Amino acid sequence: MGHPGCDETIRRIQQTYFWLSERAWIEQYIKGRTTCQQNKNLTHITKTLLYKIPVLENAPPFTQIAMDLITGLSLLWGYDAILTIVDHGCLRGAIFLPCNTTITGPQIAQLYYKHVYPWFGLPTKVISIRAP
Repeated sequence: MGHPGCDETIRRIQQTYFWLSERAWIEQYIKGRTTCQQNKNLTHITKTLLYKIPVLENAPPFTQIAMDLITGLSLLWGYDAILTIVDHGCLRGAIFLPCNTTITGPQIAQLYYKHVYPWFGLPTKVISIRAP
């Protein structure tokens, strides 16, 4: 099978236990063991697990938000990007505001102040993804 000690492990288990397809089951189990996984040569790219954003219970709407820009859009009505503001609290709602790819931090704050602040106030947590 190629795993160190696999045949010895199977032999010891078979001395005490028996079930149909036991050798195949044991081999599959050994393939998945932590030590085997750590020593195995990776032949494919592994994906990084996503971080789950913790959410407070009974949080008011838009107190924890994520902001990002959708860029690379065709020019429409003078805009070529969209600012997304997503509630990570109770609503899981989203607000989409047209803007330009040249938007600055202060301009994003102005858009937030004009379109979101009047209804929800200031957030306690802002998550923003910055591309390299």
